Amino acid sequence: MHKRTRMILVLVSLSMMFFSTISFASKESGQSDWEFNLAPFYLWGINIDGDMSVGPANAQVEIPFEDVFDSLEAAFIVHFETVYKAQWGFLVDVNYLDLENKMNLPLGIGPKVGLNMTLAEFSGFYRLQRDAHAFDFIAGVRYIDVENTVSVGGGLTLHDGNKDWLDPLIGARWIWGFADGWSLIARGDIGGFGIGSEFSWHALGVVEWQPWKHASFIAGYRALDVDYEDGSGKDYFNFDATIHGPVLGLNFKW
Repeated sequence: MHKRTRMILVLVSLSMMFFSTISFASKESGQSDWEFNLAPFYLWGINIDGDMSVGPANAQVEIPFEDVFDSLEAAFIVHFETVYKAQWGFLVDVNYLDLENKMNLPLGIGPKVGLNMTLAEFSGFYRLQRDAHAFDFIAGVRYIDVENTVSVGGGLTLHDGNKDWLDPLIGARWIWGFADGWSLIARGDIGGFGIGSEFSWHALGVVEWQPWKHASFIAGYRALDVDYEDGSGKDYFNFDATIHGPVLGLNFKW
């Protein structure tokens, strides 16, 4: 696992432990103004469609979920968020996938591509509550790290390296409690703006069912599109792809 990725995962874990401690201490004193949500491991059945160029090599990336699952060596997916006085909040969402040296992509010479990816979002939001509807205005950053290996038959490595960048993002989220214990959540954001990616967009739609006070189930669909380009010649790197698929998870609330 990349050193920077390990650092992100440690920071996320420490943040969740810190705010959880604050929350439990406040609950015991009966004075908590905080609300917390934690999905410690949820399934994102990703499909990847697009193009990836490394130096002179270009590959059409079409990886369905079943191939990703077969190639998966490691995964870490967690979502955490907190709201203060039902108004100000922040969220952390980390996705780490290791698909290294498992996928054969068409390039004429039949390259073998390993893909190791980290997506980490750190955002704040402001909430407006109107009866059964909540509207969140979101601003933050999304860190993207792509480690890739391109090789051909016989083990000849064409490229072995990584790129990482930060995308600023702005967006909104709508939460509608349409029935007792049921909610619809829709979110969209755009980012990059030439600072990191040339442009990126992210969309999420899920239904949440809360049968118990401190736990709920979520199911829906999520998509992230990234268009990033950097360098030239043998150092040229381009990642223009859409990562999308169904999401399913267990969410803890307190």
